[in-house]
Amino acid sequence: MTHTTILQSLETDEWFIDSPDLREFVAIAKQIISNTTRDRKQTLNTLEPHFAALLKKQDWLTEEFAQPNHHSGLGGGIGQWLLYRSQDRSLTIFSLVIPPNSITPVHDHLSWGLVGLYKGRQEETVYRRLDKGDVEGSAQLQSLGVYKVKSGDIYHLLPPDGDIHSVKATTVFTPSISIHVMGNDTGNILRNHYHPEQETVRSFRSGYSNAPFKE
Repeated sequence: MTHTTILQSLETDEWFIDSPDLREFVAIAKQIISNTTRDRKQTLNTLEPHFAALLKKQDWLTEEFAQPNHHSGLGGGIGQWLLYRSQDRSLTIFSLVIPPNSITPVHDHLSWGLVGLYKGRQEETVYRRLDKGDVEGSAQLQSLGVYKVKSGDIYHLLPPDGDIHSVKATTVFTPSISIHVMGNDTGNILRNHYHPEQETVRSFRSGYSNAPFKE
């Protein structure tokens, strides 16, 4: 399978990887999401153990989706590989591959989500926005802390809490690989790229390394 191959399901969801483990997880995730529409904190808490089980299986993510990408919209050789996208784009799953010592921009996600480290080690810096966003191009952030993330660790995204961060791979020779389970089409939407020191913000679209922008 090449990076441009899309495996279509009967529901016309998009599958970029053929994995029974991932298909089982998606089926469970859809059911949980449907049953917890009014409480996304409950969605995350209920989904987490199933996600943890997926992260422990180390043979479902194929090598092509575990590679850096030097043409990435995130820069730094960071690969953002779309693995699954639902027809209505209310659920996407992608791998984020960060080369050693590379760091993502400070960014947000604008959606609930679970992020789990599949391989390697990372350092996550979490921020909180202090202003109300009423001045275009301006944003004041407060650092909430720096956290060490090891393989198997999972953290929650639930805007506004913990939705703004940057992530650095702290591995020496190999990339870090995290799996993102998101409640939106993260790579396609316009979201925010922050510069905390300059107190500025701009819109950006990270894209996916293996899927062109789709309206």
